[in-house]
Order: sequence, then C-alpha cells, then structure tokens
Amino acid sequence: MRLYRPPFFVLLLIGFLFVSLPLATAMVSSVRILDSLELQSVTAVYSSVDRVTRSRKIAELIHDEERKALLYDVLGDPAQLEGVNKIHIEINEALNYFNTFNNNEQLSRLVEDLQSRERSAVEALNRGAGDPEEPEKEFGQAMVMYRHMGDLSGELVKLSHQLMNHEVEELQRRVKREKQQLIWKTYGLIGFSVLCIILFLVLISRPVRQIYRGIERLGEGEFTAPVEVSGPRDLEALGQKLDWLRKRLAELDREKVKLIAHISHDLKTPLASIREGTGLLRDELLGTVNSRQKEVIGILDKNCTKLQVLIEKILDFNMARAQQVPMERNRIDLDELIAEVIEDHRNATAARHIMLDIRLTGTIVYGNRKQLRTVFDNLLSNAVKFSPDRGTVRIRLKTDGRNAVFLVEDSGAGIDDEDRGSIFSPFYRGNKSERAVVEGSGLGLAISKEYVENHGGSIRALVNKPGARFMVTLPKRFPVEPARNGTNELPKN
Repeated sequence: MRLYRPPFFVLLLIGFLFVSLPLATAMVSSVRILDSLELQSVTAVYSSVDRVTRSRKIAELIHDEERKALLYDVLGDPAQLEGVNKIHIEINEALNYFNTFNNNEQLSRLVEDLQSRERSAVEALNRGAGDPEEPEKEFGQAMVMYRHMGDLSGELVKLSHQLMNHEVEELQRRVKREKQQLIWKTYGLIGFSVLCIILFLVLISRPVRQIYRGIERLGEGEFTAPVEVSGPRDLEALGQKLDWLRKRLAELDREKVKLIAHISHDLKTPLASIREGTGLLRDELLGTVNSRQKEVIGILDKNCTKLQVLIEKILDFNMARAQQVPMERNRIDLDELIAEVIEDHRNATAARHIMLDIRLTGTIVYGNRKQLRTVFDNLLSNAVKFSPDRGTVRIRLKTDGRNAVFLVEDSGAGIDDEDRGSIFSPFYRGNKSERAVVEGSGLGLAISKEYVENHGGSIRALVNKPGARFMVTLPKRFPVEPARNGTNELPKN
C-alpha cells in the first residue's frame, strides 16, 4: 500500500504551512510572554505605589492622632478626643489593607505591632477620660505608645520602599528569564524551519531532477533507460508520459534504422553496377578511351569508392544501433588490438611526421573484436586527421579497478564548446572539421559510441588542453543485459 502522494501544488502549500508554523508559534509565544509581563508589571507598579502611599498616610495619621491627644491633654476638650477616635478608625482601615500582603512575614509583624500599640494608646486615652482619678497615668501610657508608633511608622515606610525595589528586581529577573527562554525557543523553531525547508526541497527538487535527467537522456538519443519519477502524483504522471514518449521514440528510432538499412542496402546494388561499368571503361574492355575520358573515368571511380565507403559506414552505424548486445564475445588482449590499429596508421603518421606517444598496459577484456577495433580505429584516425604536421598523438591504456581505460589525445585545435554536446550525433561535423587533412563522413564517433555502449562501456570527450581528448571506459567482464522493448501504449494518469 503506497502512502498518500499529494499533487505538486498541494505539496508546495504544505511546505509553506510547515515553514510558516514556527514563525506563527514564535509570534504567539512572544505575545503571551509580553502579556504576562505587562500584567505583572502593572500589578507590581500599582501595588508598590499604593503600599508606599498608604504607609506614608499611616505615618501622617499617627502624627495627627498624637497631636490631637496632646491637645486633649492640655485643653481637656472632648472634641479632640473625638478626633483621636476618628483618626483611629482611619488608621485601622489603612492597616487592614496591609494584611492582604500576608506573604511577607516582616511586614505582617510590623503591621500587627503598630496596630496593637495604636489600639492600646487610644484605649488608654478613653480610659483616662472615663476615670478622673488617674488621667495622667493613662495619658503617660498613651504617649509612650505614640513614641513607639512613630518609630514603627517610619519602619513601615522604609519597608514599603524595600518591597517596591524587591518587586522591581523580581520583575527584571523574570524579564531576563523569559527573554532567555524566548531566545532558545527561537533557535529551536529556526532549526525546525531549516529542517522543513531541507525536507521539502528534497521532496520537490528530486522529481524535478528526475524529469530533467529523463528529458536530457531523450535529447541525447538514449532510449534504453526508463524514465522513473517518484514524488507528487502529477509529476509521476508526467514521468509516465515521458516514459511512454521514450518507448515511442525508441520504436520510431528502430523503424528509422530499418529504413536507412534498407535504403543503404538498395543503394549498393546500382552502385555496384556503376563501379563495374566504370571498371570496364577504365580497363578499356569496351574500346579505347582517350586521356580526357580516362580522367573522367578516374573521377567516377574515386567518387564511387567514396560513396561505397559512406554506405558501408551507414550500414555499420545502423547495425550498431539495432544490436544492443554483441553476439560474439571473445577474450581480447586489448593492448595487442590497439597496437595493431596503431600499425595500420604508421604510414599516415610517418608521411606527416606525426609523433606517437604510446603507453599501453596489458589488459584483457571480453567482447566483439571487430566492433572494438572499429572504435579504436575511428578514434586514432580522427586524432591523426586533426593533428597538424609534426604534431603529437598520445595514446594511453591502463586499468582502473574493474574497467579498462583508453585515452587518445591529439595536438590539434580541439573541440569547440558548442560542438561538445553533438559530436557523437550521426553525420555531425563540428566547426573545425574544415581544418582536417581528410574530410570525414560524420559517422565515426557515432558508430564508436554505439559499439562502446554495446559493450557496457562509455566514451566521452574530455576538456581540451589544447587538443581533442577522448576517453573510452570498458568493463573487463562483458555485461549481459536483456534488451528492452518499446510500446505505443500511452500511460494513463
């Protein structure tokens, strides 16, 4: 059972949501922290200001109460005692407010002591007013209490300021703590976003790369490897259509090969008749010919030979395209085969004073000797053809693990960048082909590529330095792979 594969645009939307999720989470977390800090700061400011204000008010009320008590003692005016009792009520209300801050033990003890002494002082004044025999004694006790209350009210104001400073420091510590947590959360969310970006880049770019490689192989004329695309459903459907196109192009290519093979074969019969007639005229079997006629007969014979060579190359190329695996597989001493090909070109290199720099390592491969000889002959022929007089052609053969590596390099003008992607195409001749000593047909490299690939190897043009450099890689053991058949059936979504 396959997992759910969303369409490409749905995958893009999911990726956007996953990447945006950490940002939204960070924003929500930041707003929550700021709201909490704002509430705590407002609460702390109001409570601290209110506490300090009330503590100062208590100190003023105690001072007023003491002043009225002194006036009552001096004047004996009952209104002053009534004022003391009213202030007593206000002081009790203010002190009861401080009882709400029961989380501070020192404040609670101070408020309780102050409230007890203030109550005792007022009670002493009221007792003195109701007992004419000992008014001075009660008044004296009240004054002692007021002196202590003055000190206690000062301590209350001081303690209120200390508590306010403590709450400010606590708020600063929390801000620092929340800031640190927010930084770590941000780092974590950034890391999560990066992982999401990498994940969705892989999910999105992999099928695109597979489609790109498939189109590139089709453009290069490689129809054997299937186009496989894994990912979103619509891209997989596109990959299936590309694979159908590959199969269709492979079938059309096979039909083209058959057509060209038939045409080439049919051309050989009239060409053979023309050559036979030319030979009869050249040998004067049909009568004497003059010098001008012999010159024309020579031109006809030369061009018939060139046309026959071209037709044979076309047939060789089509045979290479039509046959995926050589039928004949023999043990081949590759170094000896290359040495034989080099000997075939000795006269051409000697005539133009081209030096051959040869280093061959004894190497054994398994394959079709005729096809491999054609490959090396074409490469060496091109190297000699494009090298200038008194130039140098370097030939190397070595082993690299399970492969044999052949390298040929000339000292000519090299390959232009715009020609590099097309030099293995049939009948293609690059911009520098006019500099060659001998004009070619444009089929040598195409035939070589097909023969090398029939052996499971590869051939490619290396970067110029400055001449043309070709490298052939052949497996030492010949790979046997079943041929793939094409089909005309269009894949369905």
